[in-house]
Amino acid sequence: MILPLSPFRILIVVSFLIVVLVVFEVSLFISKVNTGRGLAKASVAFEVRVKEASRRVLVVGDSTGVGTGASDAADSVAGRIAQDYPGTEIVNRAQDGAKVEDVFEQLKGFSTGEFDLVLLQVGGNDIIRFTDLERLTASITGVLKLAGDKGGDVIFMSTGNVGLAPVFFPPASWIYSWRTRKVREIFLAVSRREKVEYIDLFKERDKDPFLRDSAKFYAADTLHPGSEGYRLWYEELKRQSSIDMILGPKGMRGLENI
Repeated sequence: MILPLSPFRILIVVSFLIVVLVVFEVSLFISKVNTGRGLAKASVAFEVRVKEASRRVLVVGDSTGVGTGASDAADSVAGRIAQDYPGTEIVNRAQDGAKVEDVFEQLKGFSTGEFDLVLLQVGGNDIIRFTDLERLTASITGVLKLAGDKGGDVIFMSTGNVGLAPVFFPPASWIYSWRTRKVREIFLAVSRREKVEYIDLFKERDKDPFLRDSAKFYAADTLHPGSEGYRLWYEELKRQSSIDMILGPKGMRGLENI
Protein backbone atom coordinates (compact mmCIF):
# COMPACT_ATOMS: atom_id res chain seq x y z
CA MET A 1 0.00 0.00 0.00
CA ILE A 2 1.35 3.43 -1.00
CA LEU A 3 0.82 6.08 1.64
CA PRO A 4 -0.07 9.62 0.45
CA LEU A 5 2.66 12.18 0.69
CA SER A 6 2.36 14.80 3.37
CA PRO A 7 2.12 18.46 2.30
CA PHE A 8 5.64 18.98 3.62
CA ARG A 9 7.05 16.16 1.47
CA ILE A 10 5.14 17.42 -1.57
CA LEU A 11 6.70 20.84 -1.01
CA ILE A 12 10.17 19.29 -0.82
CA VAL A 13 9.63 17.32 -4.05
CA VAL A 14 8.25 20.34 -5.91
CA SER A 15 11.10 22.54 -4.65
CA PHE A 16 13.65 19.95 -5.76
CA LEU A 17 12.10 19.74 -9.24
CA ILE A 18 12.12 23.54 -9.54
CA VAL A 19 15.80 23.66 -8.58
CA VAL A 20 16.62 20.96 -11.14
CA LEU A 21 14.70 22.86 -13.82
CA VAL A 22 16.43 26.15 -13.00
CA VAL A 23 19.87 24.52 -13.01
CA PHE A 24 19.10 22.91 -16.36
CA GLU A 25 17.87 26.19 -17.90
CA VAL A 26 20.84 28.16 -16.55
CA SER A 27 23.24 25.54 -17.94
CA LEU A 28 21.48 25.70 -21.30
CA PHE A 29 21.63 29.51 -21.25
CA ILE A 30 25.38 29.48 -20.53
CA SER A 31 25.88 27.00 -23.37
CA LYS A 32 23.96 29.26 -25.78
CA VAL A 33 25.92 32.32 -24.63
CA ASN A 34 29.17 30.49 -25.39
CA THR A 35 27.77 29.50 -28.79
CA GLY A 36 26.93 33.15 -29.43
CA ARG A 37 30.47 34.19 -28.57
CA GLY A 38 31.74 31.66 -31.06
CA LEU A 39 29.43 33.05 -33.74
CA ALA A 40 30.61 36.59 -33.02
CA LYS A 41 34.26 35.56 -33.16
CA ALA A 42 33.74 33.90 -36.54
CA SER A 43 31.63 36.68 -38.05
CA VAL A 44 32.97 39.14 -40.62
CA ALA A 45 31.07 42.30 -41.52
CA PHE A 46 29.93 42.22 -45.14
CA GLU A 47 31.50 44.89 -47.35
CA VAL A 48 31.74 45.57 -51.09
CA ARG A 49 34.28 47.98 -52.54
CA VAL A 50 33.41 49.32 -55.99
CA LYS A 51 35.86 51.44 -57.98
CA GLU A 52 33.21 53.57 -59.64
CA ALA A 53 30.19 53.05 -57.37
CA SER A 54 26.79 54.34 -58.45
CA ARG A 55 25.71 54.48 -54.81
CA ARG A 56 27.49 54.27 -51.44
CA VAL A 57 26.06 52.76 -48.26
CA LEU A 58 27.48 52.95 -44.74
CA VAL A 59 26.36 50.25 -42.27
CA VAL A 60 26.86 50.94 -38.56
CA GLY A 61 25.61 49.29 -35.40
CA ASP A 62 25.90 45.99 -33.57
CA SER A 63 26.15 42.28 -34.45
CA THR A 64 22.98 42.45 -36.53
CA GLY A 65 24.76 44.96 -38.78
CA VAL A 66 27.72 42.59 -38.95
CA GLY A 67 25.40 39.71 -39.82
CA THR A 68 26.39 37.51 -36.90
CA GLY A 69 24.44 34.25 -37.00
CA ALA A 70 24.09 34.09 -40.78
CA SER A 71 25.63 31.05 -42.47
CA ASP A 72 27.29 33.37 -44.99
CA ALA A 73 28.04 37.10 -44.70
CA ALA A 74 26.18 37.58 -47.99
CA ASP A 75 22.98 36.49 -46.19
CA SER A 76 23.15 39.51 -43.86
CA VAL A 77 21.06 42.61 -44.51
CA ALA A 78 24.12 44.36 -45.97
CA GLY A 79 24.83 41.36 -48.18
CA ARG A 80 21.28 41.28 -49.48
CA ILE A 81 21.45 44.99 -50.30
CA ALA A 82 24.55 44.29 -52.42
CA GLN A 83 22.71 41.51 -54.27
CA ASP A 84 19.67 43.66 -55.04
CA TYR A 85 21.56 46.84 -55.96
CA PRO A 86 24.63 45.94 -58.02
CA GLY A 87 27.23 48.66 -58.34
CA THR A 88 26.57 49.84 -54.78
CA GLU A 89 29.58 50.17 -52.52
CA ILE A 90 29.00 49.04 -48.95
CA VAL A 91 31.24 50.15 -46.09
CA ASN A 92 30.48 48.28 -42.87
CA ARG A 93 31.65 49.56 -39.49
CA ALA A 94 29.19 47.58 -37.34
CA GLN A 95 30.71 45.69 -34.39
CA ASP A 96 29.57 42.79 -32.24
CA GLY A 97 28.45 43.93 -28.80
CA ALA A 98 27.98 47.58 -29.76
CA LYS A 99 25.38 49.74 -28.03
CA VAL A 100 23.86 52.93 -29.42
CA GLU A 101 26.48 55.15 -27.80
CA ASP A 102 29.25 53.14 -29.50
CA VAL A 103 27.97 54.15 -32.93
CA PHE A 104 29.36 57.68 -32.49
CA GLU A 105 32.84 56.20 -32.84
CA GLN A 106 31.81 54.13 -35.87
CA LEU A 107 30.62 57.29 -37.65
CA LYS A 108 33.86 59.17 -37.07
CA GLY A 109 36.21 59.84 -39.98
CA PHE A 110 33.59 60.17 -42.68
CA SER A 111 32.80 63.38 -44.52
CA THR A 112 29.50 65.19 -44.69
CA GLY A 113 27.29 63.67 -47.36
CA GLU A 114 29.83 60.94 -48.17
CA PHE A 115 27.13 58.26 -48.46
CA ASP A 116 23.78 58.00 -50.18
CA LEU A 117 22.46 55.91 -47.30
CA VAL A 118 23.45 55.22 -43.70
CA LEU A 119 21.88 52.00 -42.40
CA LEU A 120 21.82 51.86 -38.60
CA GLN A 121 21.23 48.44 -37.02
CA VAL A 122 21.44 48.74 -33.25
CA GLY A 123 19.47 48.51 -29.99
CA GLY A 124 19.51 44.87 -28.91
CA ASN A 125 22.45 45.26 -26.55
CA ASP A 126 20.86 48.32 -24.96
CA ILE A 127 17.80 46.18 -24.21
CA ILE A 128 19.76 43.23 -22.84
CA ARG A 129 22.29 45.27 -20.87
CA PHE A 130 19.72 47.68 -19.38
CA THR A 131 20.98 50.99 -20.74
CA ASP A 132 19.29 53.82 -18.83
CA LEU A 133 16.33 54.94 -20.95
CA GLU A 134 17.03 58.67 -20.63
CA ARG A 135 20.64 58.12 -21.60
CA LEU A 136 19.49 55.94 -24.50
CA THR A 137 17.11 58.66 -25.72
CA ALA A 138 19.93 61.19 -25.77
CA SER A 139 22.32 58.75 -27.48
CA ILE A 140 19.98 57.69 -30.27
CA THR A 141 19.02 61.30 -30.93
CA GLY A 142 22.68 62.25 -31.32
CA VAL A 143 23.49 59.20 -33.44
CA LEU A 144 20.64 59.84 -35.86
CA LYS A 145 21.66 63.49 -36.24
CA LEU A 146 25.28 62.52 -36.92
CA ALA A 147 24.23 59.73 -39.32
CA GLY A 148 22.11 62.27 -41.19
CA ASP A 149 25.20 64.40 -41.65
CA LYS A 150 27.11 61.50 -43.22
CA GLY A 151 24.41 60.30 -45.58
CA GLY A 152 21.70 61.72 -47.77
CA ASP A 153 19.25 59.27 -46.18
CA VAL A 154 19.20 57.29 -42.94
CA ILE A 155 17.32 54.06 -42.25
CA PHE A 156 17.17 52.85 -38.65
CA MET A 157 16.59 49.14 -38.09
CA SER A 158 16.65 47.82 -34.55
CA THR A 159 15.56 44.38 -33.39
CA GLY A 160 12.54 42.17 -32.90
CA ASN A 161 11.00 41.21 -29.57
CA VAL A 162 14.14 40.20 -27.66
CA GLY A 163 12.21 38.47 -24.89
CA LEU A 164 10.82 35.93 -27.36
CA ALA A 165 14.28 34.63 -28.31
CA PRO A 166 14.44 30.96 -27.19
CA VAL A 167 17.70 31.59 -25.34
CA PHE A 168 15.72 33.33 -22.57
CA PHE A 169 13.31 31.73 -20.14
CA PRO A 170 10.90 33.25 -17.57
CA PRO A 171 11.15 35.60 -15.80
CA ALA A 172 14.05 36.98 -17.91
CA SER A 173 12.03 36.55 -21.12
CA TRP A 174 9.16 38.62 -19.67
CA ILE A 175 11.54 41.35 -18.54
CA TYR A 176 13.25 41.55 -21.92
CA SER A 177 9.93 41.77 -23.77
CA TRP A 178 8.96 44.65 -21.47
CA ARG A 179 12.34 46.28 -22.09
CA THR A 180 11.93 45.85 -25.85
CA ARG A 181 8.57 47.63 -25.75
CA LYS A 182 10.02 50.58 -23.80
CA VAL A 183 13.07 50.91 -26.08
CA ARG A 184 10.88 50.58 -29.18
CA GLU A 185 8.73 53.48 -27.97
CA ILE A 186 11.85 55.64 -27.68
CA PHE A 187 13.19 54.63 -31.09
CA LEU A 188 9.84 55.28 -32.78
CA ALA A 189 9.43 58.69 -31.16
CA VAL A 190 12.98 59.87 -31.87
CA SER A 191 12.88 58.57 -35.45
CA ARG A 192 9.67 60.51 -36.11
CA ARG A 193 11.18 63.64 -34.61
CA GLU A 194 14.37 63.32 -36.65
CA LYS A 195 12.42 62.35 -39.80
CA VAL A 196 14.25 59.02 -40.11
CA GLU A 197 12.67 55.88 -41.52
CA TYR A 198 12.37 53.31 -38.73
CA ILE A 199 11.96 49.63 -39.62
CA ASP A 200 9.67 48.19 -36.97
CA LEU A 201 10.51 44.51 -36.40
CA PHE A 202 8.62 44.14 -33.12
CA LYS A 203 5.95 41.45 -32.91
CA GLU A 204 3.98 39.99 -30.02
CA ARG A 205 4.25 36.25 -29.42
CA ASP A 206 1.20 35.23 -31.47
CA LYS A 207 2.42 37.14 -34.54
CA ASP A 208 6.19 36.61 -34.44
CA PRO A 209 7.24 34.67 -37.59
CA PHE A 210 10.50 33.56 -35.94
CA LEU A 211 8.52 31.38 -33.53
CA ARG A 212 6.84 29.43 -36.34
CA ASP A 213 10.14 27.60 -36.82
CA SER A 214 12.82 28.77 -34.42
CA ALA A 215 15.39 26.28 -35.77
CA LYS A 216 14.97 27.81 -39.22
CA PHE A 217 14.99 31.51 -38.35
CA TYR A 218 17.36 31.68 -35.35
CA ALA A 219 21.09 30.98 -35.36
CA ALA A 220 22.59 28.23 -33.18
CA ASP A 221 22.69 30.52 -30.14
CA THR A 222 18.88 31.01 -30.43
CA LEU A 223 19.37 34.77 -30.03
CA HIS A 224 20.77 36.11 -33.30
CA PRO A 225 18.87 35.65 -36.55
CA GLY A 226 20.11 32.92 -38.85
CA SER A 227 20.30 33.39 -42.62
CA GLU A 228 16.54 32.91 -42.99
CA GLY A 229 15.94 35.29 -40.10
CA TYR A 230 17.94 37.99 -41.85
CA ARG A 231 15.91 37.29 -44.97
CA LEU A 232 12.72 38.11 -43.06
CA TRP A 233 14.30 41.29 -41.67
CA TYR A 234 15.44 42.34 -45.13
CA GLU A 235 11.95 41.79 -46.51
CA GLU A 236 10.65 44.13 -43.81
CA LEU A 237 13.32 46.68 -44.72
CA LYS A 238 12.18 46.58 -48.34
CA ARG A 239 8.51 46.75 -47.37
CA GLN A 240 8.73 49.55 -44.79
CA SER A 241 11.35 51.85 -46.32
CA SER A 242 12.09 53.81 -49.48
CA ILE A 243 15.35 51.96 -50.11
CA ASP A 244 14.36 51.29 -53.73
CA MET A 245 14.04 55.04 -54.24
CA ILE A 246 17.41 55.66 -52.55
CA LEU A 247 19.51 52.95 -54.22
CA GLY A 248 17.58 52.30 -57.40
CA PRO A 249 18.51 53.71 -60.82
CA LYS A 250 19.71 57.30 -60.74
CA GLY A 251 16.84 59.73 -60.95
CA MET A 252 14.37 57.31 -59.35
CA ARG A 253 14.19 59.43 -56.19
CA GLY A 254 12.90 62.30 -58.27
CA LEU A 255 10.04 60.17 -59.64
CA GLU A 256 8.38 59.55 -56.27
CA ASN A 257 6.33 62.76 -56.42
CA ILE A 258 5.23 62.42 -60.05
